[in-house]
Amino acid sequence: METIRHCDIEKDLKTLKRFSAPRESLEAWERLFCLKGISETPGIEQCLGFGSFKIYKARVVPLKENVGKSQGYRLIFNLLENDVCEILAFSRHGIYKTEQELLRLIRIRL
Repeated sequence: METIRHCDIEKDLKTLKRFSAPRESLEAWERLFCLKGISETPGIEQCLGFGSFKIYKARVVPLKENVGKSQGYRLIFNLLENDVCEILAFSRHGIYKTEQELLRLIRIRL
């Protein structure tokens, strides 16, 4: 598997700068995903309602924090081909007021 990042991921990382190690957590998830693939990486679910796009959401364990996946980061990605995915959004619970706000952002970034 190969991962590429949407050009706005840097904005997401700047928004998350008050949290501990968001960039390192994202990079660790990317390494795990590239090794395991979509079927063996834990915490990945498909998002419905995006038409022909194959959109998935994943939970990322925050590094350097003593919390689990549920309190960690959220990652949304688009499966472009069988072995390439584009990371569309990287966030944390509470950054967006509603899930609908996050879904609007994803539609814009597609």
